This record gives sequence, structure tokens and C-alpha cells, in this order.
Amino acid sequence: MASTAHRHTRRPSVRPAPRRAGLWGVRAVGLYFGGSAVLNAVYTVRIAHRLIGWFRDSAWVPPYRPVLAALEPVAPAVVLATAAFESVVGYHLVRNRRTSGALRWAQAWVLGLCPALPWPYWVPNAASAVVFEVVRRRAAAPVRAQAGVVSSASPPIGSREASGA
Repeated sequence: MASTAHRHTRRPSVRPAPRRAGLWGVRAVGLYFGGSAVLNAVYTVRIAHRLIGWFRDSAWVPPYRPVLAALEPVAPAVVLATAAFESVVGYHLVRNRRTSGALRWAQAWVLGLCPALPWPYWVPNAASAVVFEVVRRRAAAPVRAQAGVVSSASPPIGSREASGA
């Protein structure tokens, strides 16, 4: 009977680079959202009425126009709420906490803005949602596979079982 000890061996040549890249991607998205929160709290709140009006006039999905028109009188509060949301998402991503959920919220946020933005301004938002999904999948990849743990039916190359010894 063949031994199954070879199935869970660590290959020293395989580095956990995808996990590290996923972590850096998560932090980069977190810094992006944190920076957006600061920008909205410091600058955008001053032009909030014009911005929400521009969103209202640019909306290409019918329900957005009346909703944005209703939000225009309280535009600074909407922008500050946006900054609070972005700071919470950024905090979770920079601290590497609840990353999958925070990246899903980030995706929902950028995709939710798309119908209020005219062409071509919504394109970077749609593209960033795809990037956020790639980052989420890389960060959520199983740690075992990325740490170099082999889990296959065939023995590792160069082992005694592979050489027939």
C-alpha cells in the first residue's frame, strides 16, 4: 500500500507571493477609499450642491433623477455621509479586517455611482469594480495552496515515490 505522506509536503521553492500581492491590493484599495473620504470631507462638501445637481442632470437611469433631486437640499450631509462610508471601508481594508465584505461594499459603491455619471466618467468606476473583485479573490485564495502545500495524487518530482525507489 502506497504512503500518503507525500500528499501534504511543503515545497520550499514556492513562495506565498499571491497572498502577499492580495494583501497589498487590499491595502491599496483601502488607501484609495481613505483618500476619497478625506477629499470628500475637505473639498467636495464645499461644492456639494453643484455636485449633486450635476449628478441629477447627468443621471441616465430614470429613478436616479428624482432621488438626487430630493437629496440636493441636504447635499453637504450626503457628501459627509459618503465620506464616513468611505472611511469605514478604507479602515477595514487598510487594517485587513473583513476584507471580502469591505471589498464587496466598495464594488457596490462604485457601481451604484455609475448611473449618475455621464459618459465617460462612469467607465473608471466600472473598471475599478472589476479590479476590486480581482483583489478580493486574490486576498481570499486558500492559504494552503499559496503557501506551497501540495495536495495532489502524484508525488512531488524528485521524491522517492516518483523515482520508483
